[in-house]
Amino acid sequence: MPTRPIPDDPTATSDTNHGDLLPLLLEICEDFLAHTGPATHHEIDIHLRAHGITGGPGWLIDMLGLTRLRLQNATHRDEQGAHHDT
Repeated sequence: MPTRPIPDDPTATSDTNHGDLLPLLLEICEDFLAHTGPATHHEIDIHLRAHGITGGPGWLIDMLGLTRLRLQNATHRDEQGAHHDT
């Protein structure tokens, strides 16, 4: 049975700017990983080490948050510039 769309779901509308989805996805991942247990953190650590990253799950969570904030700040600066130009 297909699920019904949630009215406020930004992914369910055809007019959603797909650039707005990336910060949302980063936030979802950041929140999920911050609240997982030790077993999941261990699995993440194994996966990161396989890619040569030794910072552990905390590093990944921090990078997700920092990337999201950078995207939000860049979007905010772009919007300010657009308002400035008019």
